[in-house]
Amino acid sequence: MIKILVFGGATEGRKLCEVCAEYAIPIRYCVATTYGARLVESLSNVHVRVGRLGAEEMASLMQKERPALVIDATHPYAKKASLNIAAACQSVNITLVCVEREGAKEQNCIYFNGMDDLLAWLEQETGSIFVATGLSYAKAFAKLFDYQSRVWLRVLPNTESLGICLDLGYRPEQLVCMQGPFSEELNRAMFKTANARILVTKDSGAAGGFTEKIRAAQSLGMITAVLKKPNQSEGVSLEEARLKIMELRT
Repeated sequence: MIKILVFGGATEGRKLCEVCAEYAIPIRYCVATTYGARLVESLSNVHVRVGRLGAEEMASLMQKERPALVIDATHPYAKKASLNIAAACQSVNITLVCVEREGAKEQNCIYFNGMDDLLAWLEQETGSIFVATGLSYAKAFAKLFDYQSRVWLRVLPNTESLGICLDLGYRPEQLVCMQGPFSEELNRAMFKTANARILVTKDSGAAGGFTEKIRAAQSLGMITAVLKKPNQSEGVSLEEARLKIMELRT
């Protein structure tokens, strides 16, 4: 019997799976890609479902599993997924807990509320751009003038990410396919290799290696542009989510 249904793929989801495995709590872990599944494949009592789901499909899964609790531990920028999860939980009347990643706002960064403003600003700037926002924004940055020579893009190391980026016209030598978070030293090495003048990143918080990216960029005298998190409903910390899971041990 599944006690907890977790939608994840990011650091928080993996850590919650580890908690459930440690205390033998049966969990259904839903991730969008096989890469996310591989990160938890060695854990016991973690039953993984791979593939993107709409709100109706999520509701159907919840009705089938009838978990005591649903946890939204998706990436902070996965706004559409979070909206679908909330709608599904409401439709089948199941308790939802949303894990909110704490931001790590740094000084000397330029913050943007949305992609349109960020792209307009980048069009006015010169020099190479190192984009560390992942695959979800690859199509947007391909709208930039001369993006094929200016933009270095860091994405997850899987064939899906690589194929999409190549289809969009990104040059293979300017694609970095690696799994983070990264140390300050490794970030600095990547930025230097790209001869980047600008770093573009999301406010991914401490769990996403935000501070290490910012410090590496600042040590090289780069400009850092940060895409703010979309507005989200009030959530709980990772520790608070862990405590709610612990309540279901019996």
